[in-house]
Amino acid sequence: MADFGVNLNDVDAANSNASGGGGPIIPRGRYGFQIVEGEIKQNSKKNGDNYAFKAECTDEGPFFKSIVYGTIVLSNPSAWAQNNGHAQLQALGMAMGFGKGEFTSTDMALYQPFVADIDIEIYKKDGQDKERNVFAAYIHEGNAHTEPPSEKAPATPVSNDNSRAQISAANTTQPHSSTARQTQNGGSAPSKGGGAAGGRAMPWKRSA
Repeated sequence: MADFGVNLNDVDAANSNASGGGGPIIPRGRYGFQIVEGEIKQNSKKNGDNYAFKAECTDEGPFFKSIVYGTIVLSNPSAWAQNNGHAQLQALGMAMGFGKGEFTSTDMALYQPFVADIDIEIYKKDGQDKERNVFAAYIHEGNAHTEPPSEKAPATPVSNDNSRAQISAANTTQPHSSTARQTQNGGSAPSKGGGAAGGRAMPWKRSA
């Protein structure tokens, strides 16, 4: 077990930066996941630590067990990058059903169901444009009624600083027409309307 070494008690949750990989490409939308591997790793510049994890899709259908990789900044000389990473970590923990400040180690994340919005990012490899999935947002009670990414929207190019606009989950209250899918983690069949849950038993609504 590795502790994150982060105090999240006074941290607000936020949407995710681009970080991803794996395949096949999952269409943009909202899906159930669980983390199957995770560790704290030094970043490529060797001036900070990241939480790097491998998550598999738990929704039944063609993308069941498809992999998406995520990276969350834990420590960094850039105050913006570090604060943003802590906000993402808070959102991930809340998406798993943990209260503020309760999500403290890599082991706590393993095989805990959560729901996330998935985007598609364009990146360069060998001079050619490639696509990969990225986590756009971890869905919890504070942002559950936001719209998931549209399947028809264009892929997002990688920006130079690997950042995208951050929206406080507490302030996102747009209405949502459900596109939620049935999950392997006890979720019920999707239904029309009803916000992001759409009939799904969201992890942060667990009774246990």
